[in-house]
Amino acid sequence: MSPARFGDHAGMDLRILTRALLALAVVASCAPWRANAAGAITLGITSATAFSIPHYIAEEKKYYADAGLSVETIIAGSANSVLQQLAAGSLNIGQAATDQTLRAIQRGAPIRIIAGAASNAPFRMVAAKGTKGWSDLKGKTVTVGGLTDVTLYFLRVMARKNGLGDHDYDLVYGGGSPNRLTQLLSGAVAGAILTNPHDFMALEQGFVDLGSVPDYLPHWAQNNIQIDTRWAAQHRAEILAFLRVHIRATRYFYDPANRDDVVAILAKHTKTTRDVAEKTYDLYIRQQVIAPDAALYPEGLQQNIDALVAMGEISAPPPLSAFIDQSFLTELAKP
Repeated sequence: MSPARFGDHAGMDLRILTRALLALAVVASCAPWRANAAGAITLGITSATAFSIPHYIAEEKKYYADAGLSVETIIAGSANSVLQQLAAGSLNIGQAATDQTLRAIQRGAPIRIIAGAASNAPFRMVAAKGTKGWSDLKGKTVTVGGLTDVTLYFLRVMARKNGLGDHDYDLVYGGGSPNRLTQLLSGAVAGAILTNPHDFMALEQGFVDLGSVPDYLPHWAQNNIQIDTRWAAQHRAEILAFLRVHIRATRYFYDPANRDDVVAILAKHTKTTRDVAEKTYDLYIRQQVIAPDAALYPEGLQQNIDALVAMGEISAPPPLSAFIDQSFLTELAKP
């Protein structure tokens, strides 16, 4: 599938995005990072979804304490908010969507991707009860994460492939997947791009599955771990310890012997039923959504860059080396 550019609003949207990211970069250039005690880390995540299952495992199994770390978790509500707080020095480490991270770095934010988190995009288009197909969404309202959120790109790609133009439906910017689910359940929107477990929660209640993102974008690195480079310069030991814990947790996740425990942890932290947690777990194992051993996924990162080109945000793809710092994983790989 050849990438298509966004519609007539792309120029206006890009100007808004540019001003926001330039402001972020200015703030970042003069903001001191948050002062933490030795071994203390402030981690930012978008929302309570299954993408953060290694973090939930690390908390429940006391892996952070074992490594001498104290991790405070901030649920920021959106990927953009995670990155803004990371650039402003309020967070030390973040886990957020790849495309948003690339934008922030491209505009000068002191952030680098250091490890993989989700090497797949297990999002789904879920529509109101009674929906027969994509054509039923014409003239209706669909919720996505935000103006610069990857879920908007997912929607555009899927809708176009199914015969809908960018002006055939209206948009609501709902923030994280939990908020978008609430909008769908309330009847405020006719469709929502949801991730797990919220897609399964909607499907259990009779809402309609219109397709999954991996069927359209099979090579997509959805989520990565980022650092504030200013804080990182003086806290390399803490970052390495954090990544060791993350890798330990991913190995626990993929061990079949731990299935029941992982499902229980997932249900607890995402506030869902065991049945939904089991479906989410099985999907994540089958598609290897969680990046094994926190590995970076160059092909998936490149597809995110190509999407920015397709949306007209950059004219030519910059090298991956401008966005990532592989030295931490390289150091951990040494015998």
